[in-house]
Amino acid sequence: MIVQKVLNNSLVLTCDDDNREVIVMGKGIGFSSRPGDDIAPEKIEKLFVVQEHSNRNGYLEALSSIPDEVIEMAAMIISRANAQLSNKVREQIFLTLADHLVFAIERCNKGIAIQNRLLSEVRRFYPQQYRVASEAVAAINHEYGLHLPDEEAGNIAFHLVNGQTQGDDVAQTMQSVKMLKDIFNLVQYHFKREIDTESINYSRFLIHMQFFLQRLQEGELDTSRDRFLLVQIIKEFPHVYRCSLLIRDYVKSQLDITLGGNELLWLTVHLVRITGADQP
Repeated sequence: MIVQKVLNNSLVLTCDDDNREVIVMGKGIGFSSRPGDDIAPEKIEKLFVVQEHSNRNGYLEALSSIPDEVIEMAAMIISRANAQLSNKVREQIFLTLADHLVFAIERCNKGIAIQNRLLSEVRRFYPQQYRVASEAVAAINHEYGLHLPDEEAGNIAFHLVNGQTQGDDVAQTMQSVKMLKDIFNLVQYHFKREIDTESINYSRFLIHMQFFLQRLQEGELDTSRDRFLLVQIIKEFPHVYRCSLLIRDYVKSQLDITLGGNELLWLTVHLVRITGADQP
């Protein structure tokens, strides 16, 4: 690989064997390097593909302005996430995560407290991502002598969740967490009972709802129909189906999307399981 551009001491721009622009990361890899120099393979720690549809110049300029230690923090968080989470985190979140860390450290140094009103929901709905983020915050605080608060673990978890989807909008991830919270509360209110969050059926329901909301936000509606099965479910579990209709109305109010019969069918099936409505 040949250096095309030095971004900072830790990052250089080059091309891979497929002629794609990539950013190579390595400690001191950019120090004393010049365009045209060979990159020593043993210095390469990570590769990040420069996305074709991104604002290339703005992307590279933003990266070059981020301190080396923050670059290392972001890389460490992504490495921990990919080592511990079942679904890998897309490398494309590297810049947004690093950029977030810059401002988080700045706020911390200035003693500016932040609030993450969805922190408890992140812990509840995305416990694995939150655990990785918490461990990362603890490691950052120890290694760099910082005092980042627990709220930052919630914020970093947002980036990890976002990195496991196809979207690039953290605000969309925050919207998903809020909607999960509202739907969960709606279900408990409708059935006038607390849901056992330790049960396997709750885990299945939560996974279904996470992918369900992701598909809706990405415009991937299930348009298939199984009218016969839906009619049978409605007849056998009318009270549960009414809860599905409440969720349908809520989704319509938040996303302006109308759920079809198959979406309602699977919502009802999961609600039957989570509420134990199928038990004698």
